[in-house]
Amino acid sequence: MTDPELVLCEACLRSLPRTEQSWQRGNLTEDIFASQSHFERAAAFLFFEKDHPVQNLMHRMKYGLFANPRIGYALAREAAAEFMQSDFFDEIDVIIPVPLHPKRFRERGFNQSEWICRGLTDVTKIPTDTTHLIRILNNDQQALSAGNDRQKNVKGIFAVVNSRDLYGKHILLVDDIITSGATLLACMDALKSVRGRRISVFALGKTR
Repeated sequence: MTDPELVLCEACLRSLPRTEQSWQRGNLTEDIFASQSHFERAAAFLFFEKDHPVQNLMHRMKYGLFANPRIGYALAREAAAEFMQSDFFDEIDVIIPVPLHPKRFRERGFNQSEWICRGLTDVTKIPTDTTHLIRILNNDQQALSAGNDRQKNVKGIFAVVNSRDLYGKHILLVDDIITSGATLLACMDALKSVRGRRISVFALGKTR
């Protein structure tokens, strides 16, 4: 088990710009997904801003020669412990990360969203599933796209395998940072084949 303090000091954890969205229905993150069928709720743990220390933290998590996905794991544990004080995780059956394409996974060596899921699972004991939602197209990185290009960039890139296994489940989709929400919306589109689904969303960061 990774101790969050081995990655982030206690003072750093206290100073993070929390959104408090686990307590807020109709928050800015939920507004992105509110029109989607079978959507339940959404929350981000932190506000993400350019040139803020949180940006550096997120970049250290997944970019560069010394990328450290344990940062995502540690932040997710911290988020889960706080979110557990609300009803955010109530009735969630399974936690699913936004998947990477196998080629991108081989290049990076890890999926940061999966590390975030593992941190959530460690605290909540809700299982992480990495087998049923897959990425079938290796699109350009969303960080390199802007505006409507983000939605075009992710159209049709995800698929569901053995959808019956997820029938009737309340699924928590997990990403690292939400900007336009296009990636998560594409995941929801792929999950339309799952009958009786309910979908919620968690992210470590949300742009203002």
